[in-house]
Amino acid sequence: MTAHAPSRGRTPKRLLDNQFVGGLALFVVVVLAWQLCSSLTFVIPAPVRTLEVLGTNLTDASYIFDLRVTAQSVFQAFLIGTLLGGLIGLGLGLSEWARLWFEPLLVILNGIPKIVLYPVLLPLFGLIGAKVAMGVLFALFPVLINVSTGVREMPRVYWKLASAVQANPWQKLIYVILPAIRRPLLAGIRLAVSLSVVGVVLSEFFATRRGLGRVVLQSYNHGDYPVMVATVVLLIAVAFVISILLWRWEKRLR
Repeated sequence: MTAHAPSRGRTPKRLLDNQFVGGLALFVVVVLAWQLCSSLTFVIPAPVRTLEVLGTNLTDASYIFDLRVTAQSVFQAFLIGTLLGGLIGLGLGLSEWARLWFEPLLVILNGIPKIVLYPVLLPLFGLIGAKVAMGVLFALFPVLINVSTGVREMPRVYWKLASAVQANPWQKLIYVILPAIRRPLLAGIRLAVSLSVVGVVLSEFFATRRGLGRVVLQSYNHGDYPVMVATVVLLIAVAFVISILLWRWEKRLR
């Protein structure tokens, strides 16, 4: 027994080392592929050139303002979408009646391409509100589905224990439901972060005065491909870093 203990202790470190090596290898492959593509077409600038342009952009006051506009909209969309998704998912998970009546409707809504709803949202919410609403639609369903599934799959012994100690609804939510669904909830939140970025930026392509989506579209129209690619890389990098941090947090809860 004593001889095997050190190997078990080194297992998490080995996993972390393997993940680091795998991530580094993937990064190298992506950069090499990027460099190759940049030599084949003028639309894609080289990695070094992209980083230079990104550094210049981040010192430009107008670009920083566009970045702040998009970040604020994404944060609002993510927060509203997560709260609504969590509440609706909780209701569907707890109520069989709610699932019977509303789950088919939600499945249909989730199957609709969200961007086709933007012309409807625009006159209802205006330029700024419409892109937040679009981000909410993108962020809503991952949280809703994961929370609803997590609540439905909770072991029945948890409910029996809560009843045995005569827990009120608030105590059941805080001490029983949320700890039991923490992993699917975090998985839904991780998806909601990236999808809220997608929803907001897509909306900025169509009708908005400021924002990184507008920067991408204008750069494309003017043939300024380094600025366009640098902005896309920035959006991908931010969403990727946040997703990785949430994923690491999710793994610690297992």
